[in-house]
Amino acid sequence: MIKFEKYTMPAASIGPVNPMPDIKNVNYIHAGYEMTDKVTAQESQYIGKGMIPTLLPYMLQDGYNREKELRSFNAAVLENDYIKAVFLPELGGRLWSLYDKSLGRELLYVNPVFQPGNLGLRNAWFSGGVEFNVGIKGHNPLTCSPLWCCVHHNKEGDILCMYEFERIRSVVYSISVHLPEDSPVLYVKCKIENLTDDEKYMYWWSNIAVPETKDTRVFVPANDSFLSFYSENHYILDKASIPVHEGVDVSYPSKIASSRDFFYKIPPENHKWIATADKDGIGLLQSSTKKLYGRKLFVWGQSQGGRNWNEWLSEEGSSYIEIQAGLSHVQLEHIPMPANTTWEWVEAYTALCLDKDVLHGDYKNATTEIEKYLINRVGNPDFLLFPKEEDCLSTEFIYKGSPWGNLEESVRSLRISNTFEFPYYEDEETLLWTTLLKEGLFPAPSSDMPPVSYVTGDLWLSKLLSLHDQNWYSLLHIGVIKYAKGDIDGAKKAWEESIDMLPTAWNLRNLAMLYKNELGNPEKGKEYILKALALKKDCYSLLKEVAAILTECGYDELWLEIYSTLSLELQKEGRLRLYCAIAYMNLDRLSNAAKIINERFVLNDIKEGELSVSHLWFQLYERIYAKENDMTYSPDDDLLKKKANKKYPLPKKLDFRMHD
Repeated sequence: MIKFEKYTMPAASIGPVNPMPDIKNVNYIHAGYEMTDKVTAQESQYIGKGMIPTLLPYMLQDGYNREKELRSFNAAVLENDYIKAVFLPELGGRLWSLYDKSLGRELLYVNPVFQPGNLGLRNAWFSGGVEFNVGIKGHNPLTCSPLWCCVHHNKEGDILCMYEFERIRSVVYSISVHLPEDSPVLYVKCKIENLTDDEKYMYWWSNIAVPETKDTRVFVPANDSFLSFYSENHYILDKASIPVHEGVDVSYPSKIASSRDFFYKIPPENHKWIATADKDGIGLLQSSTKKLYGRKLFVWGQSQGGRNWNEWLSEEGSSYIEIQAGLSHVQLEHIPMPANTTWEWVEAYTALCLDKDVLHGDYKNATTEIEKYLINRVGNPDFLLFPKEEDCLSTEFIYKGSPWGNLEESVRSLRISNTFEFPYYEDEETLLWTTLLKEGLFPAPSSDMPPVSYVTGDLWLSKLLSLHDQNWYSLLHIGVIKYAKGDIDGAKKAWEESIDMLPTAWNLRNLAMLYKNELGNPEKGKEYILKALALKKDCYSLLKEVAAILTECGYDELWLEIYSTLSLELQKEGRLRLYCAIAYMNLDRLSNAAKIINERFVLNDIKEGELSVSHLWFQLYERIYAKENDMTYSPDDDLLKKKANKKYPLPKKLDFRMHD
């Protein structure tokens, strides 16, 4: 049975999108990596391949807050006598809850709140449930966005279908869900359709959050793994044995000190599954057909920083790990998907319930028993069955996704999916592009109004270039598309021409960021971004970039002066206050900096791996301690550091360190 209802929980607002196009300002996608000599040339064949230079055409979702109120989300519920599964179509199709009625147990980690944090490609991401990630490393660009949701009334029962057009890779992906009437197993068929004439680098990981307890154990039919851990600004890829690595039984996440990824090397002949069990021998078992051959464990680790991240994304005492299933061995790689190709696989989710002494005994024996359990409960996972699409009798649309799929079909004059429809409707994001496509017009809005969307690709560029009359707005977007294509000079020329027609905050800012991030001239960037600010003094997205450039270039007094003129609402923003603290530090006004960087400081959008707050804390209070004790401050004075950190320990709530 499938029903549609509301799911209510305390939720922070996702807030407005950032109107500024990504001009190499999203550090996440530019994070580097290194590999030890344990990783062979064959194993590294696709590592680092297919990385994207920009998030365009997407906009950042960085306007969220941490003030939670009760909010009702659209939910799709599949239920029979054995299990109840809750999906949230408006939050990327997340499988939010999987409850086993026979055991009276929740099998997933169900976050009690919706709290976005800066962990995804577009910034906003939230923890809990099963997230379906497509296309690009760094979480699905649509993880906080609605998907199309419909029901296929099939001969074998109703199928819940959620799908969307992913705009960076230009593919359609879908999550179809079937719960047989008499089954304790939930079946999920995932599909990626590349109906273009271009080969695409592709990526998929199903990220499954489960509760972490002291006795939680993770099982997988493998003896070896790739080990990924975090150093400042980059990843390190190594190898590790399973279950014991460097004397630690890493099948127990509670024994892993700091944040780690274990990418298991399941032998090709083995069934593809991963499982967890608690102290009672109860947990989740996930398996799939062989197309989805990768498996992974992610832990935040037991350090103060890891514990803080868990609670930052939820509430005090919250703790989870992720077991994952993917199209590759590790998440630093994208694999080639041929043109005009469809990939699909079936995943099975069910309860694991075995003797606790067996599961917490010898690891190899435990995996052997889980394998027997899997075959008995699910069958051979290599041959998981799913109702045939051709047996669909009718389709019932339930919730809307975006209109971008329909618009893409219009500009291509081709279907983008052989399975799913993209009904036409207009919204603010696509109206301008529909007008360009149908009427050949591209009217400029008021220069005070921020852009509402962007497009990329040669088809749209040709439409804009063929306009009879260009205006500042069309040239702005021509520059954006050229930048996304890697044409830096072309983007610069288009934005300069746009400014010549009408200087606006938007074209001036784009040129500023181009100078700073691509041309290596932050001083020139400073000139342009101050001109942009003069035209749009109340734009938080712009102010963050103004502050970054000014404090980087040594104009600390100027930034503090600008900050003092802002509204009280803007002055409360943590990111702007952080730059004030940096400016005060640069000016040796330590007491002013300490009024900001203290145990009460909150940085809503602190990024996964970002160490700005902890670095600032240590530097600030080491300098304060040195002044208090008439000592000469030196960043290399280990004794000073030790004494200062003892007197001024980093508060847990400000500790977001993920590595040793």
